[in-house]
Amino acid sequence: MQWVEIITMRSPGNISRELLDELLKGVDESDSATDMSKHLVEIKVYHHSVVETDFSIHIYWKSELGGQDKSPLGLRFSSALKPLGLINHSVWVETAALVFPFRDGNSERRDVLESNKRDISKIYREIPEKGREENEDPPSDS
Repeated sequence: MQWVEIITMRSPGNISRELLDELLKGVDESDSATDMSKHLVEIKVYHHSVVETDFSIHIYWKSELGGQDKSPLGLRFSSALKPLGLINHSVWVETAALVFPFRDGNSERRDVLESNKRDISKIYREIPEKGREENEDPPSDS
């Protein structure tokens, strides 16, 4: 199962690139000794397209069901950034994915959680049907 830990920050001033680089350097051998490190896939840093003082750290994980919580690594990042601005730290679990045709010629839906797939599909099928029923004109007697 894949999941992502997202730490988003809004700062009153610009954050230096060096600070972000220093934070990422902190992911070293000490983290590789922990059980969580073998589930770490990658870390990406994004900045907001318009607001220069907003950025987001995305920590991608892959593990068995049940281990998705804020990691020690994510908590360290949050703790280090908290004095610099507003922090939102959340965990998102992948429930579905679509591999687009331009990637390896594959356009098949990838089942991430087979048990949820049927439930999610059922919900999506029911919503349009209900919407159509409410918007249909009553049959005329002419």
